[in-house]
Amino acid sequence: MGDRGNRGVETDTGRTWVKDLQSGTEVEDEFAVRSKEVRQRRGGGSYLALTLGDRTGNVTGLVWENVNELGRELQVGRVVRLRGQVQRYNQRLQVVVRRAHALAPEDVDDDLFVRSSTVDPAILWQRLLALVEGVVHPRLRQLLFRIFSDPEVEERFRIAPAARSMHHAFRSGLLEHTVSMATAARTLAEHYGLAVDVVVAGALLHDLGKIWELEASPSIEYTDDGRLLGHLTQEVLYVERRMAELDEFPEELRRHLLHILLSHHGEYAFGSPRRPKTPEALLVHHADNLDSKMAGMLEAMEAGGDAEDAWTDYSRILERHVYRRRPPTADDGGDGGERDQ
Repeated sequence: MGDRGNRGVETDTGRTWVKDLQSGTEVEDEFAVRSKEVRQRRGGGSYLALTLGDRTGNVTGLVWENVNELGRELQVGRVVRLRGQVQRYNQRLQVVVRRAHALAPEDVDDDLFVRSSTVDPAILWQRLLALVEGVVHPRLRQLLFRIFSDPEVEERFRIAPAARSMHHAFRSGLLEHTVSMATAARTLAEHYGLAVDVVVAGALLHDLGKIWELEASPSIEYTDDGRLLGHLTQEVLYVERRMAELDEFPEELRRHLLHILLSHHGEYAFGSPRRPKTPEALLVHHADNLDSKMAGMLEAMEAGGDAEDAWTDYSRILERHVYRRRPPTADDGGDGGERDQ
């Protein structure tokens, strides 16, 4: 998105944020439990390895003592008030948890633990509707209007994350990703002379099932349907049902659009039931991959750390460190050089 802005968040609530943790200090505050794993100590006995987080980031948590007692409080998806010591190990911070007490759901302010898009969801929604209005094919435009005018779809789509952790993993992340990716896909479809309306429709619907697959309160977690069915299955069933409600929806159009939805992950190894077998499906797959990877790279560059550091922390989505320093340009006084006339 052209106005992604800085991923930073306002942090004036007086709490101790993950991004502000410092080695050698004591911490007592509320954090969401993102993950929990029971591990075995070398000398015998077990300990807990946790991922704790708030809207500014995540940190490793460790429980060495009272493992069973604290483990009952430290349940994945819950928010706990904990006390512990911040330490540095292998150049990374971790919190050794000594006390923990789970909060009741009604006492939790979800906004403290899940990030939101820096772009107003109302603006993103208008951009999505503008993409729908730009579709010329009457049946496709009718299908898209029917889907996105469904009150349940709109309500869920406006706030849904695009992923649990890899890219656009924040409230309204799905909407931000879909609008960005569909805009790029439309330009590429025009460039390659493809069926633009089919590409735009496929891009707008490619992750629709995530509105039923994920929920963000107070951590991003899979729903029961998400774990059992996945977003591909749910969106294909839903879209085909909406197609059947329309009179004389063209069979060839149905075939092309559903193929895009089923193949947009690209490879069997990435959970794709089919690999792209049409130009439009191939383009949607690569536009999706490009947008997610670019978001991951830009987020890695904007993440915490010393502004003078040349390299970011390791990025899971990219499987590499990212070089943080930007190339010089003529506008910023860098050595852009003069072109020969």
